[in-house]
Amino acid sequence: MKNKINILLTAALFMSLCMKAQNNEGARSMDNAIKRFLESGQLLTKETSWSHAMKEWQFKLVAEGNTIMEPQALTELKMAFARNITQSGLSYLIDAGKGSEDPWVLQFYRKDNFYTNIYGSYRIEKDYNIRILAINETDGKTFYGLKWHNVPFTDSKGNTWRTLEGTLFRFGEGIWSMKTIDSNSLWQQQEKYYLQPLNDDDELKYEKLMAQMRRLNELASGKKEIQTDLYVYMLTKLFGEYNGRLTERQYKDIIKQIYPFSYRETTADQRRIIERNTKELRKHVRRMPTGTFLSFGNNIGIWTNPENEKTLELLYDLGQDTLPQAEVKLTGETTTPVTVFPSVPSMRPIKVLPDKGKFKIREMLMKDQLYVVRDQQGNKLALFADSIPTMVNLEDMNVLGSPLNMRFAETQRQLKALERDLRKYVCYNADGEIIVMDAKGYEQLLAEVHQRILKIIDDNANSLIPAWYLANNFTSMTYSELSHCLRKDLPYASHMAVQPIWKYYQGLEKRQEGKMFTDAVCIDTNGNSHQLSEYIGKGDYVVLQFWKQNNSISRSGCKAMNQITKDHRGKNIRAIGISLDTDKDTWKQYIKDRKLIYEHLTIPSTDDIEKMETEAVKAYGIMSLPETIIFDPQGRIIKSGLAKESLKKFVNTLNLK
Repeated sequence: MKNKINILLTAALFMSLCMKAQNNEGARSMDNAIKRFLESGQLLTKETSWSHAMKEWQFKLVAEGNTIMEPQALTELKMAFARNITQSGLSYLIDAGKGSEDPWVLQFYRKDNFYTNIYGSYRIEKDYNIRILAINETDGKTFYGLKWHNVPFTDSKGNTWRTLEGTLFRFGEGIWSMKTIDSNSLWQQQEKYYLQPLNDDDELKYEKLMAQMRRLNELASGKKEIQTDLYVYMLTKLFGEYNGRLTERQYKDIIKQIYPFSYRETTADQRRIIERNTKELRKHVRRMPTGTFLSFGNNIGIWTNPENEKTLELLYDLGQDTLPQAEVKLTGETTTPVTVFPSVPSMRPIKVLPDKGKFKIREMLMKDQLYVVRDQQGNKLALFADSIPTMVNLEDMNVLGSPLNMRFAETQRQLKALERDLRKYVCYNADGEIIVMDAKGYEQLLAEVHQRILKIIDDNANSLIPAWYLANNFTSMTYSELSHCLRKDLPYASHMAVQPIWKYYQGLEKRQEGKMFTDAVCIDTNGNSHQLSEYIGKGDYVVLQFWKQNNSISRSGCKAMNQITKDHRGKNIRAIGISLDTDKDTWKQYIKDRKLIYEHLTIPSTDDIEKMETEAVKAYGIMSLPETIIFDPQGRIIKSGLAKESLKKFVNTLNLK
């Protein structure tokens, strides 16, 4: 019996070792297939990985006409996926047109040593081809994935093209998991971040409350104590039971109904009760921001070169009193949920579901505030908030509303036509952001668009329209271009969206080539205070990069700074990061965990608004991150605004010793 058990254990161990050998062989086979695909040169490929555990590549092939030949390299890669199904514990092999009618998302995730999770998400639609394998290895499960589709399109001149494009990925070095998510579920998960728009039901509740208030004032017209007690009781009941949403104007109208009686006929105790109830009613008001407003965002867009992507920290002064408001009434047709994003400054978005193919939104915004209307199909349109009823067609970007908004929509259509040309040069990732595949063609298109934007600004200089184009493009504009556009005598110069651009322009002036450095106080990772003059103007080139660890765009410069330090070790150049983090402990931990070997300083502030007034931030007018300034050995600025590959290339041109 003992011998039989030993034989069974030996057999089980042998089978286990065989399975591991098979799995390892499957992983090697897939890795070799990926290597051959990338080295084939038959498609444009680009690695887009941001984590050591994730390897991801976009690929693309473009051809003019109605057909496109599948390259041999892709055919062989597909065969590798099919060949290794026997090595996989899980597999998806779906051809275009045979998958689910409804879009869904594939999400891969695993624990990370710094962030809670790292993950990759891929939106899958019916026209995609899908190949997924999960191969068990010694250190966990490795996922191999391939998704691609064949897309016809016409360019801005009406010529027909086809592009074959997709994503290849490998997730390993740990225990990865996979789940599928319905796209509608993702939308529902975000529900808590969206506001519900004001609606007709809110209007009816307000009108009913106003009628009750008027009736209550009529009944309490006498001066007997019992009547004032009854008035306070009924007011408490009406306000306590109210469950509608109110605008600022409606709230003020309700309060006006209280004043004639309550502050003339009531006792001090009764007035305190009334004031407490009005504060409760105030919670139902859709309030507008006032005072200093710090808005976080980014300059990512289809017309922003990924080399110049920045996160923005924009400070607005909205005054101490509520600014004039506009009751926006927006209608249109759609089959998907519609979201309104109050923009520059950014506020909480508003979501509405269509009813029988139509949507209707009523909302209070600051007068002339910019907002973006977007559906789930990617159609979007920017508008100015005014009280003129507006009808929109998101698909063709037509607007029936105020003359300003109709003209504004026409300028957006001018640029929309050029979006079709993007298909020749870029891929789109899971978040809808562009991945540049043909840098030369893309940069030529960007240059054309940039000139069109400048012309739109000039052609519409006597309106508010340039505020939108400046707010979305100022980080890509030169100092001289901003000098031309920022003129105080123009209508858009005082628009709220332009407020921080004036400060950015003043900061850009401080970073112009030839300027001597400005000294400022910073602190190191040990909390010790330092002057920038200890580093700059001492005989070394200095690459100074402002950044934050809690934003992926801001962190994007760290890789280049690390590489510069490794490539030029021992030469007369210093790479120094200045963090704008207010959480110093997390900043230090990130440096340690990510092995950032260059020098590190931070600003002496733990408050997001106060940090904008610290010496280093004010000295160089920093409002976007990462922001890089390069100084020569004497302390003069020789370049600014570079990041990523362009930064490394410029440093390589320096006469280092």
